[in-house]
Amino acid sequence: MYQPKYRITPYLLNLIDESSALRAWIELAPLKVSWLPSLQKEARAKAAHFSTSIEGNVLTLSQVKAIERGEKTNANLNQETEVNNYLKAMRWIENHAADTTLDEKCIFILHKIITQNLLDESKIAKYKQKQNYVVDENKIRVFTPPPPKETPRLVQELLDWLKSRETKMLHSILAAAIFHHRFVSIHPFSDGNGRLARCLSSLILYQREYDLHHIFSLDEFFANNRKRYYQKLQQARELDHDLTYWIEYAAEGIVKTLRNVKKRIEDLQVIASYPIHLSPSQEEALRILRDNPFARVSDLTKQMKVTRARINQILTPLIENGLVTKEGQSRATIYKLSLIH
Repeated sequence: MYQPKYRITPYLLNLIDESSALRAWIELAPLKVSWLPSLQKEARAKAAHFSTSIEGNVLTLSQVKAIERGEKTNANLNQETEVNNYLKAMRWIENHAADTTLDEKCIFILHKIITQNLLDESKIAKYKQKQNYVVDENKIRVFTPPPPKETPRLVQELLDWLKSRETKMLHSILAAAIFHHRFVSIHPFSDGNGRLARCLSSLILYQREYDLHHIFSLDEFFANNRKRYYQKLQQARELDHDLTYWIEYAAEGIVKTLRNVKKRIEDLQVIASYPIHLSPSQEEALRILRDNPFARVSDLTKQMKVTRARINQILTPLIENGLVTKEGQSRATIYKLSLIH
């Protein structure tokens, strides 16, 4: 059976303590039922955007959100398909986390969803038949994964480790981080290994009830410094697969991501404290402003699919009650979310 090598450092323990405190705060936060779909949709879109961007997809977060809404972006077809596939994979995970087992069948299902219409059918949900390599940003080989003939055995050993009694007692962050690194290092498929590793890590956190509401995405942390992400993966390999620093790095990501989720919930709670009954359109406008530094009328009309006159009707009560601030004149006008009474 696979036996990962790592140390539990004081720094890692501090990160786990902080992540546990943040997770407890989020679980106990009085989340309104009406907020959850929006937070979940946001997390799903960010996961799709940032995970595919790590692999070189150039679609913006706004374009990914448009695809999530079922809209066309006029972007490169393969890149749009890649994002759409990842969104489908995240929905599958959300819907099946509670009643599925992370086994070889699950891996094949998710690989098929992620690579559908992107790979030749002979390579979808089938282990690699040729030796593959991990290359850096300059296309230089930095790591040679195990050969194809060893792939089925190594994947099964990893799955056996995941379901072992010892691993079930392991902290969720450690289990997800270790699985992520080992899976992407085995590189079992001809393509899609990174996206799939990140999907499976999310599934592990869901199944271990670490993200009860499905409202955060670790992919954003990885993508914001893609070079460091790849460096940390490679560092562990160069240290004879000692995963200590990789696990610390993944734990840093969990903490930073949970801090961001806490901040978003606090923002929502501030908005909810205003003595005004919000219509669904006004809630949508506030969510858009919360997710962006500012917005113009043209941005709001495009995202909300309403006229300029309707945007004015929606925003006027929000401005009068201090929820939104208006800056500038005419077409240079911008709107910002105000969190100060």
